[in-house]
Amino acid sequence: MSPVRATGPPTRRRRLAGAGALTVLLLAGTVAGPHRAEAGTAATDVRTTASRIPTLPLTLEYQTGWVTEGQDFDLQLRTASPTVPPARLGITVAVYPCLSSISGFDQSTTSTSLGTPVSATTTAIPVGSLPVQPGGAVDLKMPVVVGSAEPSGSTPASPFTIHLLSVSGQCQSYPAGVFPVRIQLVDTSGPTVLAAFTTHLVYSQAASTTQRLRVAVVLPVQITQGAARAPTPAALLARPAAALATPSQGTVDAVTATVAAIAEQHPSVPVTLQVSGQTVELLDTPAHVTTMGQLTELAATPDVHQLTSAPFTPVDATELIDAGLGSELALQVARGGQVVATATGRPSPAPSADRGVWITGSGLDAATVGALVGNGFHQVVLPASQLGAFPTNGSTTAPFTLSGTRGAGVVAMASSDDLSARFVADVGNPVLAAHQLVAELAQVYYERPNGVTPRSVVAVAPQAWNDDPAFVDALLGALDGNPLVKAVTTGQLFSLYPTPATCRTGCRLAPTGGGGLPVAAIRAQRVRVNGFASAAVGAHALVLQLGDLVLGGEAAALRPVQQSAVLSNAGNAVDAQFGQLAVESDQSVTLTARSGRVPITILSNAPYPVGATLTLSSDKLLFPNGEPQWTQSVPLRPRYSTVVYVRVQTRASGVFRIDISLHSPDGSVRLAAGGLSVRSTASS
Repeated sequence: MSPVRATGPPTRRRRLAGAGALTVLLLAGTVAGPHRAEAGTAATDVRTTASRIPTLPLTLEYQTGWVTEGQDFDLQLRTASPTVPPARLGITVAVYPCLSSISGFDQSTTSTSLGTPVSATTTAIPVGSLPVQPGGAVDLKMPVVVGSAEPSGSTPASPFTIHLLSVSGQCQSYPAGVFPVRIQLVDTSGPTVLAAFTTHLVYSQAASTTQRLRVAVVLPVQITQGAARAPTPAALLARPAAALATPSQGTVDAVTATVAAIAEQHPSVPVTLQVSGQTVELLDTPAHVTTMGQLTELAATPDVHQLTSAPFTPVDATELIDAGLGSELALQVARGGQVVATATGRPSPAPSADRGVWITGSGLDAATVGALVGNGFHQVVLPASQLGAFPTNGSTTAPFTLSGTRGAGVVAMASSDDLSARFVADVGNPVLAAHQLVAELAQVYYERPNGVTPRSVVAVAPQAWNDDPAFVDALLGALDGNPLVKAVTTGQLFSLYPTPATCRTGCRLAPTGGGGLPVAAIRAQRVRVNGFASAAVGAHALVLQLGDLVLGGEAAALRPVQQSAVLSNAGNAVDAQFGQLAVESDQSVTLTARSGRVPITILSNAPYPVGATLTLSSDKLLFPNGEPQWTQSVPLRPRYSTVVYVRVQTRASGVFRIDISLHSPDGSVRLAAGGLSVRSTASS
């Protein structure tokens, strides 16, 4: 097999586009260093020029994605220690035999006892002797040689050369394989180890025609909002979204910079995006025009950037279905698709349209599968841990048929729990976490290299992961042109297998646990929003905003008490609209005859017309229908006082009360209430 070589000089990465990219990198606790083009990886600059001490004493800022014959293994490191002078800081490197199994790879990321290295520094490399990048990281560039020979050619002098030596017990494809590399920051006066991590050197001899491992990376573009603290009725009236807490600037910047990393830094790397409607509504402001433009560009390239039909906010579909809230799941899907489509210029999907793939990090049951089919989903990705068994080819997955209720079925694929865990394996060192994920993909490839049929995995970011531009930049950069792994969208992954396997007894769904979803509050607030919708003639946009608050209270990322708080604020927002309507009370009307007309005054400060139903009731008075209760429809003009005259009849003298209530046309919600007194002076 002919090796894949890198050609051309290193190039700098362009700075991340998008509002707040600089801020988010500072808040994320890591500053991305200048990346260099190595072995076909795209290379643009995402560093900042800010000078600061990182959260950890030793962080990885950049790494060569893979190495071929005659190529260097380049690491860019940021070091700091508040107790050791910089002149005493040193770096040690130990390279261990290439790994022979996935379990061995997992162990290499967590264990500090990796055996005997095949190549290691004999003395610490002084940090002060290494070239310093403009962002402050030091550059450790190490030639890689197979065997014990010295590097040939005109390679500049390096403080350390990695020798890949053949030893017993290592990978079958030696020298091609995944080699653990232990990096330590030491105090050279001791030496005392101050910090350490393990990354991996991926050595490739794969030909360009190799059957690469397919990987579908699923990334969220999602910001979940909790409840605002005690929003005032005036604030809710002016803007219903005031019911939701404003996310931190760091959270917003992380999302915008992540979108920029995908759209501007790695536009040719296929990726699947879960874009929530709630996030789009939050970002659809003049301050985030750039980000919205980038999302529009991503939506326009479905062969590379697949935007799924994600719900309005990430929800646990099974929890909704099992609670009898199937209508809420349907609203989540419809509203999410509508908001994203409108913002990105795509046509809104029709109710009967095929919505593609539903991707979840939680379990499903047969009823939920049936509900998803009813909502237009015919493909599903769910965690491997939520299945009793599924078709595999080594450590990879393949599509299979998953049955739902009443015969409804979907084509499903299992996402890798190990790969999902890599997203959150080292939050303080995101570039390292990204390269560990890519190295594990390489290890899966070497499990059965260059097979005849394609092998596939799905890597879904877990719910606990927050958008991190440094992680995404490193991950997509290491997949760009990778000789062993080929990035695809989930749609492309499913299309690789035109005939899914049928699981008659094997692919069983694992039991799902019940959640603490505030079902009663969801139902109550949905009834109130629907009642308002039937009354607020012409206020369609406002109805959608109030309905979105209920959807936001169903977010799976919120704890039950947080969901309840959002729903309570949603109710207050509806109350603020109802508060614009009032019935004049404490009035007294005198009748000198046994019958007469009584004026009922209804005040509306709403800027939209309202259709309402007026109901009067009294124990002692009769209304035009001869009954002690009277109902009639009342149209209310915007910002206008409406007087309705109703004839009443009394059979005796005295003071009698009329109770007045104003309801929505569907009768589900009371809009306002009051009463008046009728004094009759007529003789019996």
